[in-house]
This record gives sequence, structure tokens and C-alpha cells, in this order.
Amino acid sequence: MNWQRARQPGQKAERIAAILEAAATLFDEKELADISMRDVAATAGLGKASLYHYFNTKEEVFISLYREEFHDWLLDVESRLKRLRSPTPKRIAKSLTEAIRGRDRFCRLTVVLASVLERNLTTNFLREFKRSLLPSLERCVAAIQSVQPNMSAAAVQEFIIQHHAVIAGLWPLAHPSEEVSTLMREEEFRGHQVDFHRLFESTIRQLIQPQ
Repeated sequence: MNWQRARQPGQKAERIAAILEAAATLFDEKELADISMRDVAATAGLGKASLYHYFNTKEEVFISLYREEFHDWLLDVESRLKRLRSPTPKRIAKSLTEAIRGRDRFCRLTVVLASVLERNLTTNFLREFKRSLLPSLERCVAAIQSVQPNMSAAAVQEFIIQHHAVIAGLWPLAHPSEEVSTLMREEEFRGHQVDFHRLFESTIRQLIQPQ
């Protein structure tokens, strides 16, 4: 698809959506390190120079994609917790586990968020990114407090950080390189394979337990 330069707000939003869709397609197929701005532009049907009208770096593209994935995840969390009856730490942990099941893109972006994506951004872009997440974070706090009313807002905010840290830590262990995967299938290492969802759920259950 060949785009004309966007001149209206609606056209700009359409271009950005196409760019993020292209980035998502590439990220589902490759590691972040193997994706270039040229790849994103070509997949979106843009010239590389045109891509720079909307994003200055690859990190800007993928941190914007993370924001969309975070929003989709939050909608799912809100829906699941709203339907939860007689919430217990075990049931809450199960709901939060189901909310990330099948969200490989969100999990993989969470892994690289702090270590890669936030490293090549201007202060102004990073400020606007963080600011844009604040309403969603407030909604996330409210959703958790709706099933854990005894948790303070500060405690829930800490839990959300821990939740994301568990994803960032467990995901690479559960999805190692092909060489490591082959090795872990050998008899002597088989008991050390990491079951991501099982360990995630048990860890979240411990974190959400009343202190």
C-alpha cells in the first residue's frame, strides 16, 4: 500500500495505526533486535523517510505498541475481575493468569520494556508515554481494589509492578533459545523446565495474599 503524506488528524491516526499493525506483525514473527525501521516501513507500505514523520526511533514504535497491548490487557482484566464472585487470592490469581494467556505479544513487550524500549527515547517522549499510562494505571488499581478492598492504592501499585516483573522474569526462562529448549528435553534436565502459566499463577497468588 502506498500512502500519501497525512495532512489531517484522521489521516495521521490512520497512518499510525497502520505502522503499529505492521510492527505487531513483525514482532509476532521476529525478535525485536532483528526488526529495523526499514522493515516496519516496508510492512506498513511506507517509505522509510515517511515513517520518520511519525516515529523517530524503533523504540518509539514498539513502546507505542506496548501501550496499545497494555490497554487491551487492562480491558480483559477489568472484565474478568468484574465477573468474579466471592474473590479469593486463588481466584484472583487465576483470573489474572487467564488475562495473559494467549497474549504473547504483551508478555514479550513487557520483557523488553524497561531494559530496551525505554533506553532510546527523548525525555519529552518518555514523559508523554508515562503520562498517557496514568489513567489506565488508575483503572487497574480500581479493578484490583474492587476484589481486594483492603489493599491500599499504594499496595496495589506495588503489586502491579510485581505482576509485570514476574512476567519479565519468567517469560524468558519459559521461552529459551532453541539450543536450551533442546537441552532441557534431555532426561537429566527435564525436571527443570519452566511452566510459565503455572509459576505465574502461583507467584501472583502469593503476592496477592493479605499480609
